[in-house]
Order: sequence, then C-alpha cells, then structure tokens
Amino acid sequence: MNQKTKLLLATFLGLHLVIIAPVIAEQASGIGSEEISLEQSSLVIDSLQTQEPPGIIPIRETMVTSYYGGRFHGRKTASGERYDRNAMTCAHKSLPFNTLLKVTNPRNGKSVIVRVTDRGPFTRGRQLDISYAAARELDLIAAGVAPVEVLIYPQETQLSDIQTIQEQVTLN
Repeated sequence: MNQKTKLLLATFLGLHLVIIAPVIAEQASGIGSEEISLEQSSLVIDSLQTQEPPGIIPIRETMVTSYYGGRFHGRKTASGERYDRNAMTCAHKSLPFNTLLKVTNPRNGKSVIVRVTDRGPFTRGRQLDISYAAARELDLIAAGVAPVEVLIYPQETQLSDIQTIQEQVTLN
C-alpha cells in the first residue's frame, strides 16, 4: 500500500469512529434499557392483576379430563412411581414429570393441585387423567369425564410457591 492509500484509510476509520460510533452506541444502549423496563413493568402490572409473582406465569388451558380407575392402584406409572389413588397426581401425554397443575371444575369452582407422574390418557378426546382423590375433591366422580380449567405451572415451580400464591389471593 502506498502512503496516500494508508492516509485515506486512516482518515476514513478516524471519521467513522468519531461520527458513527457514538450514534450506534446511543441507539444500542437506549433500546435495551427501554425494552427491559417496559417488559419488567408489564410483568409487575400483570402480576398485580393475576396475583402471580412475576417469575411464575402459568399457562391456562381447558382440558377434557377423566380419572384413573381403581384397577391401576399400586401399579407403576411411567415416571417409575406407584400410582396411589389417594394422592393428588395425574397423567398427561407430554408435560414433563413433576409438573404441577391447578385443575378447576368450572361447574362448582373447586380446585386441586396435581403433579404429573404418568403418561396418558390414551382415550381419544381426553387430555388429562387425574387420580381418584383429585376427582373426588372436584366432584367429578359421577360425571366421569368433564372439561376442566387447568393452570400449567413452569417446571421449576414448587408446591410451596403455589400455596403462597393461594394465600395471597385469599388475603386480597
């Protein structure tokens, strides 16, 4: 490279750093901080309306549910646990094991929290099988099959987190 080309290149880079770099830096820092603050404030507002802490945002679905028959009591589930008809457990085709679900019977407003321990149901048109105890609490024994409202909590959610949320809702 000759001397003129080097000087021209150095001048161009110098102007680029002096003029364009501050503009890019301002845009980059402005965008990030605004987006974060808007996102955080919308989470806080949403959590005030739903009584859910910002870190725990369940997914709401309507599912057709049935309950396990007595013949499954004591058998191994897909997770390796033994099915206990008196425990608050359920079967779902794809949710990870130990995922917590709040199941509500829309006809009477009764709710239970169940934990995914098995796969199923394998009957067409059904998305959830709950234990006998959960069905009894929801008054679903007579119906056998019914649509229910389900809140699917993130996998890392603990039962104590959900109980704290329920206590907060009761107090308000």
